[in-house]
Amino acid sequence: MRDKVSNLQAKLSHAAKQSPDRKFGALYDKIYREDVVCEAWKRVRANKGAPGVDELDFAYIESEIGVDAFLDEIIHEMKRYEYEPFPVLRCWIDKPGKPEKRPLGIPVIKDRVVQMAAKLVIEPIFETNFLPCSFGFRPGKSTHQAIEAIRRTIDFKKQTTVIDADIKGYFNNIRHDVLMNLVGRRISDPHLLDLIRGWLKCGVMDDGKLLASDGMGTPHGGVISPLLANIYLHAFDKMFQLSGIPGTLVRFADDLVILVWRDGRRALQRVEAMLNRLGLELHPGKTRIVHAAKGFDFLGVHFRLCPVAKKGSRLSHACRIWPSDASTNRAKDRIRFIIGRRYHMSLEDMIKELNPFIRGWNNYHIKSVSVRKRLLRLNAFVRERLRNFLRRKYADRSRGSRRVRNNLLVKKGLCQFG
Repeated sequence: MRDKVSNLQAKLSHAAKQSPDRKFGALYDKIYREDVVCEAWKRVRANKGAPGVDELDFAYIESEIGVDAFLDEIIHEMKRYEYEPFPVLRCWIDKPGKPEKRPLGIPVIKDRVVQMAAKLVIEPIFETNFLPCSFGFRPGKSTHQAIEAIRRTIDFKKQTTVIDADIKGYFNNIRHDVLMNLVGRRISDPHLLDLIRGWLKCGVMDDGKLLASDGMGTPHGGVISPLLANIYLHAFDKMFQLSGIPGTLVRFADDLVILVWRDGRRALQRVEAMLNRLGLELHPGKTRIVHAAKGFDFLGVHFRLCPVAKKGSRLSHACRIWPSDASTNRAKDRIRFIIGRRYHMSLEDMIKELNPFIRGWNNYHIKSVSVRKRLLRLNAFVRERLRNFLRRKYADRSRGSRRVRNNLLVKKGLCQFG
């Protein structure tokens, strides 16, 4: 089935490339194809996630309803045009290192499966239009590619004036009418357009109260929301491309960096005007113009233009990257959370809990030319937290240093930062 879905996507992508202005009019029937729905279920199931307003979780669907019966019901409703989306359950999650909270929308599992099926069908069409400057939530694109694009632009294009920008409340300020107009430039199937419109207007359940849609926003957490967000900001990418601004745009979802040669104030004014056409504005507290030599953070990485000490180097200055202070502080918070007060656990089990996070952090920052002192301090922090954990676990009246001496933690299998 996966091969059938891949073949379908390849055909749609090829057709979209052949005719960049073509509108696709017969797509709705492909969304409820059995192979597409089954592949959508596999992907949604792999992502796990909490239940929505109907409180149906994956375990209940698999044990009580049955996956085949659940998917058959979806296909039946889609064929008869009886499918109606549920309101999105809103929950509030912490922003790392910030006092405010971020709203997260959780659709029911049925809606997630249908959204994933729709995404499998329409994403190849829009991917052919997206520009290389967009890296967020796209197949074959990654944060590492965005980081490398910035580094190479500073090193080889010498664009060292940086506009570090953030769009204010992006997911909450997407205008439905503008978004549907942008979607309609490539899709003319009325049933599919009604399907997308239904997800946008289904409302939000917040603290037991149903909040009707006001024509703005797309749930931050929905399966199809990242694709819709990219479709919306593709209009900005295109405006920037045609504007003639002498600079390089690197965008990851609603976070963007623009690199120019000279004073960035004029470029920033033009960028603000472009976003205003889409009903968006830049966050005044998170947008600034800075020279690369002073450094800036993007995607958890700190960029800084530094002198090259190596003799015979072709570059007098080069852009160095290392984990940002915010990323380092989040790592410490995560370590504190994992260790906590779980004194019932053995040291070996605690190390097994810590290792996946440390490996993941290392994999993300694998291309960062890290400052050794920062990594040594992180490793010392983990050692200190584990020393304190063991001291309290065994009611040790001493500092407990003997319990972690002679590199015991590494011998027990603890991964090291860096």
